[in-house]
Amino acid sequence: MRREVRLGSNFAAEAFERAFDRFVQTYNVKPALARCSPDVLERYCRLFESGVDAARQREIRFRGIPLFAAVLPSGTIAFEGEVDSDRMGDW
Repeated sequence: MRREVRLGSNFAAEAFERAFDRFVQTYNVKPALARCSPDVLERYCRLFESGVDAARQREIRFRGIPLFAAVLPSGTIAFEGEVDSDRMGDW
């Protein structure tokens, strides 16, 4: 399953967390990874890591899932994961 979310380029930390939580609430599973437009990854590093250079120094993770730069429209993040249709929404 892939869910794209438009955060914009100056999103707040809460917006990123809300997008992640929405995937979990909708599909009842954590995403396996997230692909980010370069500006989203840069902003994420400013908000959650030790600055923009963090993305160039090591693997970036949010709540245990890896974040990768990808060719996406500016301000966009795509959460991806395996979703069991029997469990989806079963909480």
